Amino acid sequence: MILIGAGQAAAQPQERERPYRVGLSLGYSFAGYREETYSPINMFLNTLTFIVDGNIEKRNFLHSFNIGFFMDNSEMITSQTAVMSKQIDHESGEPYYFAHLPQYFAVRAYIEYALAYRLWGNDTFPGYLGGTFRTDAYMQFANYPSITGLLSLGLHATQKWIINPENSFILSFGLPFFGYGFRPAYAGADGATLKYVEEAPLKLITELGHIVSLHNYWAIFGDLKYHHKVNQLLSLYSGLGFELSRVNIPRPRIDAVFRLNAGIAFTF
Repeated sequence: MILIGAGQAAAQPQERERPYRVGLSLGYSFAGYREETYSPINMFLNTLTFIVDGNIEKRNFLHSFNIGFFMDNSEMITSQTAVMSKQIDHESGEPYYFAHLPQYFAVRAYIEYALAYRLWGNDTFPGYLGGTFRTDAYMQFANYPSITGLLSLGLHATQKWIINPENSFILSFGLPFFGYGFRPAYAGADGATLKYVEEAPLKLITELGHIVSLHNYWAIFGDLKYHHKVNQLLSLYSGLGFELSRVNIPRPRIDAVFRLNAGIAFTF
């Protein structure tokens, strides 16, 4: 009996040491933005969001990743505004104008990886500080496409509150401070741009690219998760996420996003 009890006691710490966690969740985002390479009109977009996230804990290091994606038709904050378009009459050769309401189709996607080291707190309230690498894509397709791509390095902080073995909260913040952005000065494409796309796409990216830092790119990304462990393998979680960002090159784009999500996570 003593040998069996000792074996069980030795096995219990091993069961708790499960450093890998991967979660899948479905959320709903409330987003607003203004894309001034297309129009100075505020837009809003409320739609479903797909999220994959996870983390690895090894000694005092915390690796984490987040992947998010949503897309849908966006609408104007103000009343519907018609766009005047010009066409040529093929019989007479004379130009004519007509008004129409364009469809604004928006896409938002991001991938983030963070590496942080435990610097404060105790086993109940540990805190981590480190860095993050992040890619962001902001796209709108109406009469003409407006496309922005960002690669950035930043500061990342995580605070955990382990209430008990079954329940915990995790709060994370990311602040980008240096990177590279691809962002044309206006929506659409002219003949020179199309030529670059066909003959020298890398040169196009280089010429339309910009160094981004605190002088032309400000952003904060936040995430709060609540985890409830069902068993050693499975846990349920819910979350709140938000984003505030402004890109000033060469014309401003401003985004504000608030997200609710819930999902399931696997620990192994």
